[in-house]
Amino acid sequence: METPEPEIPRRQLLPYLGIFVVAPILTYVVGRWLDGLLTLPAFPPFPANLVVGFAVFYAGLSIGIRATKVLYREGHGLPWGELRRGAQSRRLVVTGPYAYTRNPMILGYSLLPCGMGFMFRSPGMFTVIPFAVALINIVIVKIREEPGLV
Repeated sequence: METPEPEIPRRQLLPYLGIFVVAPILTYVVGRWLDGLLTLPAFPPFPANLVVGFAVFYAGLSIGIRATKVLYREGHGLPWGELRRGAQSRRLVVTGPYAYTRNPMILGYSLLPCGMGFMFRSPGMFTVIPFAVALINIVIVKIREEPGLV
């Protein structure tokens, strides 16, 4: 018998969607601040910044969304399963992007600020911010998620 897919209450989607509003604004503000603080030059040159930036941003968004969909479809869970018991994955997912990387959501969503940094020609955005995002996510996964998965 197949496990039913978790229901997603609308109030749970608002904080998740906030990530796509608050995080880009913080990325921009902090990245520009770092550029000024470290007197970093605008790089890469126009129009390469748009081509490279869009490609990296799109790749990150695609990986993140695909990983979320596969987790939902195959694992019957949601990315915020640690926060809500009913949304926890019920199966180990090893297909799709999970066949290639341990946590494709961290990979995908770490590429988003990198793509933004290229688009806005901000070295601070495409170097420091993605590293910080990946580091924070890895710490959260190690402390919150992995003990329960063992």
